[in-house]
Amino acid sequence: MKDREKNYADPRESREEKAELLAAERRAAELEKEAEREDARARRRIEEARRREEKKQAQMKAQAERERVRAEKAAVREEERREREMRAQQEKQHRRAERAEKKLEEKRRREEKSEKAPGYGGWLAAVVSLSVAVLALGAIVTVGYFDLSKAKGAALGGYQANVYELSEQVEMLDADFAKVRVAQGSYETQKLLADVLVRCRLAERCVENFPVDGRSAAQLTAFFNRAGDYSQTLLHRMAAGGTLGAEEEETIAYLYGCVETLRNAMPALIEAADGSNAEGMWSEDGEFSARFSDLTAGMEEMSEGVRKSLTGNGAAAVCELEAITEEKATERANAYFSEYKVTDLRCTGKSEGEYACYLFEFGDEAGRTYYAQITERGGILAMFDSYAPCGAQNFDGRHCTHIAREFLAKAGYEGMRPVFASEAGGECCITFVYEQDGVLVYPDRVMVKVCCERGVVTGLEGHEYLKNHCEREIGAAKVSMEKVERNAAKKMQLHGVRKAIIPVDGQERLTYEVRGEYGGRMYYAYIDAVTGETAEIRVVADTDRGMSLL
Repeated sequence: MKDREKNYADPRESREEKAELLAAERRAAELEKEAEREDARARRRIEEARRREEKKQAQMKAQAERERVRAEKAAVREEERREREMRAQQEKQHRRAERAEKKLEEKRRREEKSEKAPGYGGWLAAVVSLSVAVLALGAIVTVGYFDLSKAKGAALGGYQANVYELSEQVEMLDADFAKVRVAQGSYETQKLLADVLVRCRLAERCVENFPVDGRSAAQLTAFFNRAGDYSQTLLHRMAAGGTLGAEEEETIAYLYGCVETLRNAMPALIEAADGSNAEGMWSEDGEFSARFSDLTAGMEEMSEGVRKSLTGNGAAAVCELEAITEEKATERANAYFSEYKVTDLRCTGKSEGEYACYLFEFGDEAGRTYYAQITERGGILAMFDSYAPCGAQNFDGRHCTHIAREFLAKAGYEGMRPVFASEAGGECCITFVYEQDGVLVYPDRVMVKVCCERGVVTGLEGHEYLKNHCEREIGAAKVSMEKVERNAAKKMQLHGVRKAIIPVDGQERLTYEVRGEYGGRMYYAYIDAVTGETAEIRVVADTDRGMSLL
């Protein structure tokens, strides 16, 4: 009897468990849909903010263009009026000179008849002619003076407008960061971070238009650039369902403190701009330049955690290397370019940013000009470029890759592997990434440009590598490579699968890089090695710059 009762109870309990399971699945589905809607709303907010700012910038540009056109038309009319007045004045003086010459000629004849000494009339005529020339020259100089004064006035107005615009952006950034520190909830935080991103980009544009020395401008531009990039990283993370922890709160507090410093220094900069003329704004020793330098002078030093959050592990590692002098950097440059038949290598200055770089310029015997950047700490070749055209295709992609690999080894970039090459306009551009334990690390990327005509490296971009490079703790994959290969082979003609670390929404992920063809197109797909989900897809496209991954 008890057994029958027990058997009778089991189906009911099973139905209740199934109902609870179905309810849990519905809740999970609803939460997932809500997350997708939140993500879509975040993207819409970012897009709307971007469109609003683009519209504002377009309106400002259109207004500036209209004002410029009106100013040019007014200047042309003013110049035509002055030219007419000058010609009228010249004609008037010319008529006076002709009358004076006639009178002198008559007087000379009378004097000749009276047997008086000749020559006085010629001297007086020369004096009159010289006076006419002086008057004409004065009129021309006056016209040029007024045109130059007008140009200076327009430049001064533009600089002052940028100062006011920067002040407004700093005020709003101060308010946004203050709100982010105490914001609760994903929606409000994402909205504030989107505003921070847009305002950092606008502030960066303002700084680029200031007539100040490169060091101060580079420091402030680097700050806005880092703050904007970090906000974008947090925005992607929160849109994917992430949250802000203690590390992010520390970094936000640091950025808030820096913006507060900028806000407190802005009134003095505005006062200096209002009290300066164009020459004063341009002067390196002027009041405006001094107050501009004060903007970043009061910013506190980054902690190690903040430095890694804002600049990456690689940039932090570069800053820990031994500093070298300009003379030592010059020696390094001569060593890097020993085969280029250098004629006049010289250091032209130093840039500031996540790490300082010495700037070099040099030529070769053929008259080609080259530019390079060498880090102040470590003496690493960070950038190299030349704009000399290349014509004939004397070296193919395979040879160019070999040439690029040897140049990288000479420059100290070790463990690099070529992953993509593109040829266009007589140049071959090869992308190298760092390889650690058989895993491609895409954030540690170096681009090398080779001239297909001469078979020499004519460009290198290593800033991404320097900002990100470090030895990583690579976790284990939970999805097997064999499973990824089987699934990929069902969709495309498979060319290969390998492990790769790529940045996704501001964070690095271990993935499988799947290369294959489908429908006549070449694809690069990245499958998350932990979840098995598709993290990113790239397609190879033929552009006017050669083959590109889009």
